[in-house]
Amino acid sequence: MLRVLSLGAGVQSSTVLLMSCKGILPKLDSAIFSDTQWEPKAVYAHLEWLTDEAARHGIPVHRVTEGNLRQDAIDFQKFSKSADGKRYASMPLFVLNPDGTGGIVRRQCTSEYKIKPIERFIRRNLLGLKHGEHAPRDVVLEHWFGISADEPQRMRMSRHLWQRHVYPLCNVPDDYLPKPMTRRGCLAWLAEHYPDREVPRSSCIGCPFHSDDEWRRIKADPESWADAVDFDRQIRSMEAMKGQVFLHAKRIPLDQVDLRTDTEKGQLELWRHECQGMCGV
Repeated sequence: MLRVLSLGAGVQSSTVLLMSCKGILPKLDSAIFSDTQWEPKAVYAHLEWLTDEAARHGIPVHRVTEGNLRQDAIDFQKFSKSADGKRYASMPLFVLNPDGTGGIVRRQCTSEYKIKPIERFIRRNLLGLKHGEHAPRDVVLEHWFGISADEPQRMRMSRHLWQRHVYPLCNVPDDYLPKPMTRRGCLAWLAEHYPDREVPRSSCIGCPFHSDDEWRRIKADPESWADAVDFDRQIRSMEAMKGQVFLHAKRIPLDQVDLRTDTEKGQLELWRHECQGMCGV
């Protein structure tokens, strides 16, 4: 039975990998990072450290990629195939229609740039299956995911007979931990066992699902912010769209979005000192 982790190099999946290194969780046979080639530099630096740390404990970290998501999104603006036959996988960009109504583009990037490259690597490189060859009908692989107990809606059962999905932080389907761990619990564990290590959030620089908090973090890095703003400008008019396309949900250019906190805007934090907050519900 192989144990393989889908590694995003963020807080939760890093916790799973490092717990496996320390023997708190069963030892993984490998971890796989699918690279969209558009992560912040801090994520790639952390991935390098994770790779070395895991190697010290006999766990190889593999990198796979489907290509550069940022460049593909710019090149394939017709929602069609490129000259070499590669299909465009759309990002969940926000659309402002000519009549003022809003829409959102169907998200395909997670499947095409994260899920499928990892599954292909598992089939071809770990199971040794050729293209089109049928996989075993019995479970031969545990596919682990770094999903924490505060996000159970993200858990999915495997659609393949040859693998089962495992969510060790949720104790699903096996009770590996004394109790399930939330993201906050992961941060506390990392702070205790790796106090000198800061684990970054893992996501593409230009992900439309960023909260304003995340956009503020990106803006604090001038290089990443300039990258996101430039991408936002380049995608404005897609031939397959009747309206204009934006990275931010407000459907205005990213560099025009007011990302200030409520406090910075001068709004009072009325409930900070209220004992239980019941009057503010």
